Amino acid sequence: MESKALQTLNIDKDFKNLIRPLQKKEYLQLEANLLTDGCRDPIITWNGFIIDGHNRYELCMRHQIPYAVVAMEFDCRESVIAWICANQLGRRNITEETRKFLIGMQYESEKLANSLKNARGKNQYGEPGCELSCEISELREEAKPYFSGHVTAQRIAQENQISGGTVLKYAIYTRALETIGQKAPEMVPKILSGRYKISHKNVVDLSGLTSDEIKKVGRRMEQSQQPFVQYNRARQEIQYTKGQTVLTESPSTPSVKDMPAFDPDAEITALTLTIPSWASSIKRTQTNTDFDSVSDYAKNKLTDTLIDLKHTVSKMLSEIKEDE
Repeated sequence: MESKALQTLNIDKDFKNLIRPLQKKEYLQLEANLLTDGCRDPIITWNGFIIDGHNRYELCMRHQIPYAVVAMEFDCRESVIAWICANQLGRRNITEETRKFLIGMQYESEKLANSLKNARGKNQYGEPGCELSCEISELREEAKPYFSGHVTAQRIAQENQISGGTVLKYAIYTRALETIGQKAPEMVPKILSGRYKISHKNVVDLSGLTSDEIKKVGRRMEQSQQPFVQYNRARQEIQYTKGQTVLTESPSTPSVKDMPAFDPDAEITALTLTIPSWASSIKRTQTNTDFDSVSDYAKNKLTDTLIDLKHTVSKMLSEIKEDE
C-alpha cells in the first residue's frame, strides 16, 4: 500500500456505473467520517483507473484529504469488470434488480476474458502499447471452441447461492439492460434502483423496442407518483403490422382469448426461481450480522419464522416424494 497523498486518478464511466450510487444520507455520512477520521480505506485502481472508492476519491479531492492507493493487476478490462461486480455483490443494501444485473455482468465478463486468453494462448494485454479494452469482435468466433461458460456459471452460482441456470438467466437480463441503456440510458438506473418494477421477461421484451418506444414506456411509467412503479400498470401491447412495431394501449380487462394457456408447471417453476433469493438473503444475513448485538426479540422472531419455513419445506418435499 502506498503512503497517503493526493494524486489525480482516472475515472472510467463504465466502471463507475457498476458501483451502487450512495443515497444522500449515506453520502453525507461518508463525508462526515472522512472529515473526522481521514480516509482509512484505500482507493483501489487498475492501470490508474479507479475500480473501488469513487465516492471517497471525489470527497477527498474536494476537501484535500490524503488517501492511499492500492493498484491491482488484471489481464484485461473484462477481468476488471468481473472483479468490480463480485466486489459489489458483497455490499449491503443492493436491490434485487442490481444483484441480478451484477451476477449476469460478472458471468458475461469472465466468459469473455477467458475466451480471449484461450483463443490466443497468451495474455495479449502484457504487450507494449496495448489498448485498455479487449478486442472482443475479432476474437469472439475464434474463442468458441476453447471455452465453455458452464464452469464459470457453476462457480458464480455457488458464490451467490443460486443455480447455474439462474446465472445464465441473469446474463440474459444483463444483456437486455445493456441494450436498453444504449437506447434510453435514463431508464436503466430507475430499473436497477427498483423505482421501476419490471419483470425479467418484460425487461427482455422492452430491450427489443426502438429508442422512442422505450422512452414512451418510461414517460408513461413516470406519470405515477408512487415510490415504485409497476410496469404492468403502464404496459403496452406490441402489435406487428407489415414488419412495423405499433404500440397500443392494453385493455383494462383482458378477454378470454387474451388469457394465457394453462401451464401445470407454472407455480412450481415460479417457486423454484424464487427460493434461491431466500437462500442468498439468509447467507448475506449470516455474513453481515453481528448476532451478539441483535435483540432477543428479533432473534426469537426470526427463529419462529425459520422453523415455520422448515416445516413448510418438509411438507412440500413429502408431497413431491409421494407423487414420484
